Amino acid sequence: MPYCTGKNIEIARGKAIKMLVMEKKPVGLVADRFGVHRSTIWRWYKKWKKINNHIELNNPVRRQYLGVSPYKYEICKWIIESESSSPKYPHTLAEDLVQLVLDVRDQIKRCAEVVWHYINKILCINISLSSVRRILKRHHRIAKPKYHRNQRYKSIPRPKVLSPGDLVEIDTIHLFNPISKQKRYIYTVVDLYTRMAYARVYKELKPVHSLDTILEAEQYFGFNFKMVQSDNGLEFSRYFEMKLEAKGIQIRHTRLGRPNDNAHIERFNRTIQEECTGNYYLETEPLKSMDNKILSYIDFYNYKRIHLSLEYRTPAEMLHRLFSYAW
Repeated sequence: MPYCTGKNIEIARGKAIKMLVMEKKPVGLVADRFGVHRSTIWRWYKKWKKINNHIELNNPVRRQYLGVSPYKYEICKWIIESESSSPKYPHTLAEDLVQLVLDVRDQIKRCAEVVWHYINKILCINISLSSVRRILKRHHRIAKPKYHRNQRYKSIPRPKVLSPGDLVEIDTIHLFNPISKQKRYIYTVVDLYTRMAYARVYKELKPVHSLDTILEAEQYFGFNFKMVQSDNGLEFSRYFEMKLEAKGIQIRHTRLGRPNDNAHIERFNRTIQEECTGNYYLETEPLKSMDNKILSYIDFYNYKRIHLSLEYRTPAEMLHRLFSYAW
């Protein structure tokens, strides 16, 4: 018969064990009889032994040893109850300790880690960090994280790059001085079609510097920009967008956490750091001197440094070739 699923489950388990130990039926036969697996029969048998552990029964390692004296069966329990699947909390925290965690949270208004540190180190009360988190979460003292959309700005589709200026990428490099703890910022620009590059260095990270770099790069390259692509940094905020749109230049932002969207400018940033600026700057180096060094490297990069992607041409040669064909 199939294994029953009603209130007679506990009785059915006892009948299966009786067939096993009293009638000496094989485990496979008992399993087929009740529609369960062999391992289930042995699991029921272990529970039955645990229930009747006060009775001296032989250890049924083999089937021939399953039988015991009939009088011992009379005092055995044959109802194998189901174990509750509800969670058990043998180490439930005391109510006063739970209230203490809530009071500390309301007093200092900090995260679970700070509350846990305050209770353990200052109040010298031993409690785990997981317990503090669980208490605060259960009593709604931890705010749920706000999930934002993947885009900070509404992005427009990426255009096909068929001519100079169709898509220009802009980015910033942060240079750090380990002694003064100050930073300098290199604004870099790359045209995807010709690979023409431009860069300037500033002391501050501002949208106005991003705008100045784009306008200088457009004049340096010698052709108009149709679309500029940037990441979601503050230096490319709404002011930067409005000024470009006023000049007829579209702005496109990359996806959050996707630096590969700006792969060309990211690779140029690595190149200029490896070949010109490095990852740090010296306090003794004036800003003007550093800017002139970068502009000299830009001339070298555009007019003398060949590119494999341009079939061993320089960006300037690529641009000159296009203008020659157009002429």
